[in-house]
Amino acid sequence: MKKCLALIMLTVFLLSCWGCTQAKEEKGQTKKEEKTINYTENMKAVWLSYYEIEALFSSLNEAQAQKKCESIFSLLAQKGINTVFFHVRAFADAFYSSKYFPLSRYCPEGYDVLKLAVESAHKNKISLHAWVNPYRVALDTTLDALPAESPAVKLYAEDAANLILVDKNIFFNPASIKVQQLILSGIREILEHYAVDGVHFDDYFYPSDSEEIDKESYAAYKNNGGNMNLSDFRRENVSNLIAAVHGLVKGKNDSLLFGVSPQCFIEKNRDLLFADIETWVQRESVDYLLPQIYFGFENESAPFCTCVDTWVEFLQKKPVKLYVGLALYKSGKEDAYASEDSENQQSAYYEWMNHSDIIAREMEYLHSCGIKGYSLYSYASLMENAENENMEKEVQNLLPQLKE
Repeated sequence: MKKCLALIMLTVFLLSCWGCTQAKEEKGQTKKEEKTINYTENMKAVWLSYYEIEALFSSLNEAQAQKKCESIFSLLAQKGINTVFFHVRAFADAFYSSKYFPLSRYCPEGYDVLKLAVESAHKNKISLHAWVNPYRVALDTTLDALPAESPAVKLYAEDAANLILVDKNIFFNPASIKVQQLILSGIREILEHYAVDGVHFDDYFYPSDSEEIDKESYAAYKNNGGNMNLSDFRRENVSNLIAAVHGLVKGKNDSLLFGVSPQCFIEKNRDLLFADIETWVQRESVDYLLPQIYFGFENESAPFCTCVDTWVEFLQKKPVKLYVGLALYKSGKEDAYASEDSENQQSAYYEWMNHSDIIAREMEYLHSCGIKGYSLYSYASLMENAENENMEKEVQNLLPQLKE
């Protein structure tokens, strides 16, 4: 019973979030289903990150930003993109009007860029999912450097155990009920005020497997009668939040999607990041998984096809959709993670420099496996000036499949 306490509390919180809506339905009022745009059987997506948003909009006023949005989404549609994962919270901040998080320092001021993006996306029949990093507060900084209005500052003042500090990086503690409620409140306000088509998490969960980072939270759990080991305790904390977010999303509109883009290796997710994907699938807490398989075909330890096959087998006959994240950003660059053999120009170290059709061939392989979608990392690699000649050729080679 006690090990389920966190999930029970989150469930109560969710019920209170949507209590007014449920009360109206009980009185005979029909819940209005807002129209959504989703491409579950043919997702062709791109991530649009916080630093790209800054580069695109920081110097623009509202009128200019509106035209920019219209241009961005029109061009994406012309290329064949039908889904955008739009960064709305990269840290403990917001790229929208929020009562819980301060405006991101990467976000333009004076207008609501998320509102403009949603409107422009839908005009072009593009699905826009709100991309949230739930636990990440700040990187390469200190608590003193956080803005005074940051909820992390308040939570730390109340109890230092609400945060995890690792190597000058700051994260919310997944074990904290107050943190979980803050995250859910932030997502709920997005769902209430913006016509997004879904919510999307990426691969930031526990920042370390060190026993020191959350020893106070775990000790409190044990003192209250908890019997899970530390790893299972951490996994359950994350799994409870994932289930609660899914409940929020579906409580707003059943046609909305909630999915996660974990890193490629299922075991590493489970044992180092404490993202228990198998439990999420068993509980049907996600609509899709989009693993970041950012490898070439020649990668010596993790070749692309082998990684894809592992995920296909893992999700076979499961009710969760499988899409795959592809590393367009690697085009034309050395890949030190693929091989240590930097002296041999034909080694996997140089695969992304020696070939300009890797992404196109990866798309073909996904299609042959029956996988119904993919996402490119990231927007700038596809749409802005190519960083190198190989990247430009890579984009040209993948466009025919994007437009199918």
